[in-house]
Amino acid sequence: MNVIDAHAHIYEQLSGFGPRGEAYAIGGGMVEWANGEREQLLRPEHGDKGFLPETLIALMDEAQVERAVLLQSHNYGLQNRFVAEAVTRFPDRLIGAGAFDPYCAHADAIFANLTENLGFTHLKFDLSQDFGIAGYHPDFSINSARFDRYFSLCEERGITVTTDTGTWGASSYRPDEMAQMLARHPRLTFVVAHTFFPSNVDDHNNKRLESIKRLAHDNVFFDTASLHPTENGEHFAYLRTVMDIVGADHMMWGSDCPGVFRTWNYADLIRSVCKCGYFSEKELASLMHDTAARVYGS
Repeated sequence: MNVIDAHAHIYEQLSGFGPRGEAYAIGGGMVEWANGEREQLLRPEHGDKGFLPETLIALMDEAQVERAVLLQSHNYGLQNRFVAEAVTRFPDRLIGAGAFDPYCAHADAIFANLTENLGFTHLKFDLSQDFGIAGYHPDFSINSARFDRYFSLCEERGITVTTDTGTWGASSYRPDEMAQMLARHPRLTFVVAHTFFPSNVDDHNNKRLESIKRLAHDNVFFDTASLHPTENGEHFAYLRTVMDIVGADHMMWGSDCPGVFRTWNYADLIRSVCKCGYFSEKELASLMHDTAARVYGS
């Protein structure tokens, strides 16, 4: 089966910033946050202080993954030029998305540089409370004029916008605001990463599914990154319900590597989806390849 990973990460060196302050790479795939917490972000054999495109492509080759979409995260550190250069070096294997914080004083200049000089035709906004903008901007609102300016520009220019909105209960989880924004921008190609992070331990998956119903439009897509095998298959049952709502042609598989590779590898993740029994061969073709090829470009 042809596979596109619709949600992957690379970084020259771990240099994140978020609600815990800045992350300093201390080696062995670990960082120390400014609040003193230490966290293992990647397997040591995948990189001491960074996860390079050559490492990603070698892992893709092992699992016969055709292409990967590089989405950036504040948790690892935004590295737009590094991503752009990787795409230039490996244009047949990597697709890049730019990223920035719209609260920057020079956000207009940053947007222009990303889209005009670095050539990004996809942008990602990490809005999540735990890892992104909502974690250090208490006045965050996806409905604000600050964000709406860039959604308008992306709609006009055909730039895909991917967002990580966190999960139910987080300050970044704002499906009502998202629905209002999308009503103003019906031609904006919009991707919801992680499909709202379904949980095995809480009782809010029905609320997540209600949010997805509100957002089920022709221009809205969902990636499944971080949804890994579970003992009882809850994640795949959830995705089956999402697929019944939005259709396989609006869903795409992503690994969320390299963090997920601390526990799983590409082969495990791909096999678990393809063998779970919840999806037909036709649906799997859309989920594992065709939707991402259409949204991000083949």
